Amino acid sequence: MEEILIIEDDPDIQNLLTFCFEREAMPFSIASYGGEALEMVKKHTPSLILLDVMLPDMDGFELCKMIRMYTNNPILFLSCKNTDNDKILGLSIGADDYIEKPFNIEVLIARIRAHLRRNRLLMKKEQINRYLDFGNLRINIQARELFRNNEKIHLTSKEFELLLFLMKQPDQVFTAEQMLEKIWGFDTLSEKRTVVVHISSLRKKIEEDPLNPRHIITVRGVGYKFVLD
Repeated sequence: MEEILIIEDDPDIQNLLTFCFEREAMPFSIASYGGEALEMVKKHTPSLILLDVMLPDMDGFELCKMIRMYTNNPILFLSCKNTDNDKILGLSIGADDYIEKPFNIEVLIARIRAHLRRNRLLMKKEQINRYLDFGNLRINIQARELFRNNEKIHLTSKEFELLLFLMKQPDQVFTAEQMLEKIWGFDTLSEKRTVVVHISSLRKKIEEDPLNPRHIITVRGVGYKFVLD
């Protein structure tokens, strides 16, 4: 059963989400503190996490990094911090979406359903245990693991999907819009900046020199492509 973990200390938002999730028959649990939430994640992996950036006991960005050690399931930030830098930081450390407060509850529900649906489809597709090897990079598709020079590299769920998509079609150029549609789904409400942030994060993890990448290449004015060694 898919269950959502709400990490939020504001009673009004807790009550709003409780009312809406009960109305939509979406199972959920609530944590008001980061430490409490982390223990809940360790004991029972939620299908999706709504994470407030400003928690009473710790920074939500730091909590996101900790949670990513235990699950690759979608994390959606809820935050009143709405600068581009805040959004870029949230997406670069492992979040799948960043939703500003105050938010439209119907839009939030739509985003949650889209992320859950996307995750569900991906899990169904991962039935064959096989590898993709390109130079010093190896992907275990079923285990959703990346190895660089035989060292395991941690990727978020969306980073893995984006890299796998590009590696399966080397030397083919894709626009940000195409990648957004393919990885985040036809009904995504995310922005093109989301792709840019994830590409930058991937380069830091797989490239010897992220500023002069050899694998994920920018095709100026068009998009990106994966190049073999």
